[in-house]
Amino acid sequence: MKTLGLAAERFKVLETVEGEHFWFVARRKLIIGLLRQHVQGHAAKLLDMGCGPGLNLPYWREFAKTVIGVDQHISKSAKPSVQNDTDMPIVIEGDVTALPIESNSVEITLLLDVLEHVDDKMALSEAHRVLQPGGLLLLSVPAHPWLWGARDIGANHLRRYTSAGLRKTVQSAGFTIEKVRAYQFLLLPLVILSRVFGKFTVKTRNMEDRPSTFVNRICKWINLTEVRASLSLGPMPTGSSYTLVARKPFS
Repeated sequence: MKTLGLAAERFKVLETVEGEHFWFVARRKLIIGLLRQHVQGHAAKLLDMGCGPGLNLPYWREFAKTVIGVDQHISKSAKPSVQNDTDMPIVIEGDVTALPIESNSVEITLLLDVLEHVDDKMALSEAHRVLQPGGLLLLSVPAHPWLWGARDIGANHLRRYTSAGLRKTVQSAGFTIEKVRAYQFLLLPLVILSRVFGKFTVKTRNMEDRPSTFVNRICKWINLTEVRASLSLGPMPTGSSYTLVARKPFS
């Protein structure tokens, strides 16, 4: 399996949009909500595999004393904080398929929209290796192979997942699955339209990355409303992404 990782150009885009973009803001709320449901107490170490620019790392401090982010690209803005402030998350340059982390050393591992970029079996094997027995894995991936298009190619995606295929891949790595749920159901029709028209024009394809302030505000409200409903009432029937919660068995 060829491993592409995240393109440097795409990494630069994430640095500029991840903080306020409607998709990322609501996904962050969903991940925080799922962690609150599944994490008991305060863990010693949390590992964010493929943390990207590292903008999410401070949010994970709610769940662990030490937060570690690993990525092939290290945000220049993150380096001074890591070096000068011991209370800040630790950011390490490294490959998620060959982690520079000791075995059985972390209690929570995140893989947020990373598996589609790499050899997923190798990345999940590494997640399993570094987790302590009973440790929590929380991941997200793009859903539905039929949504595959130019946007996936431009982002160096290797695949999109079916629910069954994702379950099988994670279970094969030795994890016990606790929950799978969809994300971005209410905006799925717009995603489909974007994929269709994005095949013909770069402008349409790029509108998802850089929507207007008004469009971003409306889409953010819709996604946040969905996340609140999903966490309190139950999962959505489908969506453009999947999240999965699993654990490393004790034996």
